[in-house]
Amino acid sequence: MGYLLLIGGWLVYFLLHSVLAATSVKQAMNRLLGSGFRFYRLLYSLFATLGLIALLVVNSNIPATYFFESAGIVRYLSLMLTTFGVMLIQVSFRQYRLKGFLGLAPEEATLRRNGILDWIRHPIYSGLILVTIGFFLFIPNLPTAISCGCILIYLPIGIYLEEKKMIAEFGQAYADYRKEVPALVPRWSRFSER
Repeated sequence: MGYLLLIGGWLVYFLLHSVLAATSVKQAMNRLLGSGFRFYRLLYSLFATLGLIALLVVNSNIPATYFFESAGIVRYLSLMLTTFGVMLIQVSFRQYRLKGFLGLAPEEATLRRNGILDWIRHPIYSGLILVTIGFFLFIPNLPTAISCGCILIYLPIGIYLEEKKMIAEFGQAYADYRKEVPALVPRWSRFSER
């Protein structure tokens, strides 16, 4: 029963995450809420954070045995991947104004290509992949494998939806950016150019 709750929770979470981020839904909510729409992004961010915490709590409350021992080099690798993932996410957020990201200020409608965004288009997703792998290595059991699997299966869908939105908003400028900058992993040839 716990596994079904966990899988169902991830499905609902990602479905709502995508639907509530859709441009058409945001436009409808803007018409519906009027001046209250300025809190939509903040509520969306709260939903995303609290939903993730709730799913991690469900994950941690399912009793399970480890597939392998998470000690020594495995523990070190898990902590290293998680640390680099968090650092990458932190660097990614430097490209955005926190108030705009949380919906406390108007979002800037500009295509950002500076900093880490000059190397990869989706650094937050790249960091999330590292954190997810680190999470599994830290707690290598079936509930964690299910959670990590759900996250890794959703990421290509999330990237597809985000890219579709970016092309609709920025047109050819984003299409050119897509050709020049990889989605998740920087091109090693770019390191020799710099």
